[in-house]
Amino acid sequence: MTIMVESRSLPNGFFSSERWQTRIEELAGRHQVPGVQIGVLQLTDQGSAEIRTMCSGVTSVKTGVELTADTLHQYGSITKVWTATLIMQLVDEGLLALNTRVDEVLPDFTLADSTAAQAITIEMLLSHTSGIDGDILTDTGDGDDCVEQYVNRLGTADITSRVGGPLSYSNSGYVLLGRIVEVLRGKVWDEAIADHILVPLGLEGVITKTKDAPLHRVAVGHLQTPDHSRTEKYFPTPVWALPRSLGPAGAVTGTADNLLRFAAAHLRDGLALTGERLLSEESARLMRSQKVDLRGINSVTVGWATGWMLEKWGPTIAVGHNGDTFGQSAYLDTFPEHGLALVVLGNSPGLAALERELMVDVASELGLVGPSENPIDSSIPIDLGRVVGDYESGTQRFEVRADDANALTISVVAKVSLGGIKSPRQSAPLVPNGPARFLSKIIGRVLEFAFVDDGGIQYLYVGRLYKKIS
Repeated sequence: MTIMVESRSLPNGFFSSERWQTRIEELAGRHQVPGVQIGVLQLTDQGSAEIRTMCSGVTSVKTGVELTADTLHQYGSITKVWTATLIMQLVDEGLLALNTRVDEVLPDFTLADSTAAQAITIEMLLSHTSGIDGDILTDTGDGDDCVEQYVNRLGTADITSRVGGPLSYSNSGYVLLGRIVEVLRGKVWDEAIADHILVPLGLEGVITKTKDAPLHRVAVGHLQTPDHSRTEKYFPTPVWALPRSLGPAGAVTGTADNLLRFAAAHLRDGLALTGERLLSEESARLMRSQKVDLRGINSVTVGWATGWMLEKWGPTIAVGHNGDTFGQSAYLDTFPEHGLALVVLGNSPGLAALERELMVDVASELGLVGPSENPIDSSIPIDLGRVVGDYESGTQRFEVRADDANALTISVVAKVSLGGIKSPRQSAPLVPNGPARFLSKIIGRVLEFAFVDDGGIQYLYVGRLYKKIS
């Protein structure tokens, strides 16, 4: 089969020259990212691919071990695209349909609201519209039954927004999808990833279990130091990975090259570079099709597809995802109309700023328009009564306050710890970016916040919905 894309080759030296190496090292130093791995993939009009990767720095500031092209990074929530791919394979095989209710596959599945639980479908989980509390971080151990036990404990979980309603990003929903894969495949999620994705893609050196990490050179995450008097902003995390029970939402770990080869199969409408078929053409295209429209509440992430985020790059829509774990971050953007994929992996929260700055350079080099927020307009009137207050999920609280001059500040407060780590309280100015929409540089990156109403209930939206409690 010939995959027809816009005929385009990578510029000479792009992601391979000393100029780019110097630029990456300069950005890494400025944003205090100890180690960075980047990559680009360009399909040809014959369906083959050119892949280039570059890296810089160390796996950990404590050990000083060099970060190389074969160093594994945690992909974090990019894993969700892998889990969505497993689900769509089941759809291809007729073992599942997108409108299948969860309780048709898992008869014992329930939530605190059992009526709501009976209405949730596979498609709602894939598009983050199930309403299930998104950050239930239960650690059920390292046994092969960990995902099953996680789902069993969802019986007390809350519905935080309307089932089938507005998008609210849910890790919990993707763990539930992982359990559905286990039941229909008769194997644990990790084995399903290996057998149904790694084998057809011909990938080696991709892991999903913490116990396999010592067999490889791996990146170590770095966290922000609470001591602001220190020159070094970050220190190595004492916890390497998420609990295994959260695997389907965030455990896949590999290199930039591995991730690009996964992306290539999606760019090639389900056909891997090995010639093996990962998905049907219909399912690969369906995964990129918009399911949720976010225009009006976000100026960059304008929609959500099946597992994928849709991001505005000027007139082009990038199909991608990003991920964060303990001090590691990952970014994947694909451009189906150009047959192009970009990956940025790194081991500190500073990677967010590095990636955004690097993408400006990348866009200029490749003739694209990089992602950017709408310009700040301080003349936009603010309805303080609608905005000021506290907004909560099960794991975080955002506090929006106004001073005497009506200038707004937003604070984020962690309600729980994960792996013994609890993020410190952080505060920053909140500035208008559109009607009921604001920007703030907080948690190491620029975030866009929107205030939305659904059925008379007020929420703060920042990927997830946080319900107003005061």
